[in-house]
Amino acid sequence: MCDFIEDQTAEFKEAFQLFDRTHDGKILYSQCGNVMRALGQNPTNAEVLKVQGNPKSDEMNVKMLDFEHFLPMLQIVAKNKDQGTDEDYVEGLPALLSQHLSHLVSLG
Repeated sequence: MCDFIEDQTAEFKEAFQLFDRTHDGKILYSQCGNVMRALGQNPTNAEVLKVQGNPKSDEMNVKMLDFEHFLPMLQIVAKNKDQGTDEDYVEGLPALLSQHLSHLVSLG
């Protein structure tokens, strides 16, 4: 069972339908990651393949996926989203600031 609220599920289904080119309620396996990204997730291709059950490459443009099977995959990706910690942010901040400052200095 998915933890998404009804409004979210309706939004997800609407985005899913935009990728449904045959209007049969299904998308290709190869489109699954793109739909997830359109919904604000950022899974790697490896993560998408893992939640799909590691299909063979020749199946990606043949196998179809309906919304009822897509939604649990989206939930897994959303729950596994590594957002980092405050320490990760603080650790990366000096690098960002130095790049920004060097750009400003080069402008004169």
